Amino acid sequence: MTRHTRQEAKALGLNKCYGSACSKHPELEGFRWVSGACMECAKEHLRSSRLSNPERTKIQKSKDRLKLYAKPVKREQKRLQDSAYRKNNPKKCADIKRCWAVKNPGATSAAAKLRKHAQKQRTPAWLTRDDIWMMSQAYELAVLRTKMLGFAWEVDHIIPLQGGKVSGLHAPTNLQVIPRSVNRAKWNLYEVAL
Repeated sequence: MTRHTRQEAKALGLNKCYGSACSKHPELEGFRWVSGACMECAKEHLRSSRLSNPERTKIQKSKDRLKLYAKPVKREQKRLQDSAYRKNNPKKCADIKRCWAVKNPGATSAAAKLRKHAQKQRTPAWLTRDDIWMMSQAYELAVLRTKMLGFAWEVDHIIPLQGGKVSGLHAPTNLQVIPRSVNRAKWNLYEVAL
């Protein structure tokens, strides 16, 4: 690990640096906050401050809790910004995904195996030969539409196999052939219409 001085750490936007060793904690070898305080001394000061003024600590905890509950709103805003970016820059996003897949073949292969296992686990034993034939026809239809229309089509599970709250079956009644862009935008979400 590079030992940055206080000025270097500030310039790099880091919150920790190295300085002179603290007389109380020489084992830290000068590891400090950018403010100049020794890490352990700062922790001890915070503990004693919280113990000496419990009312202020209680007020601060309630403020922190409010900030914590406000985070999902920020996450939702970030998700909307990200989806707008992906919509406006599809080629750039596709290139990024492709590069990531090339750099991480193990993760890509593991995800594919996991998906195949999930599909196998959710294929009911009571399917007839006709049901299996209908499912194979859906996959053939996706290939045919891709060739005929010039853009990619995929077989989608209406109720996702690996959804967050629901899990569908790999059965003909749960399959639909839709454009790839629609399928990828849907991800593994399932919305219930009321």
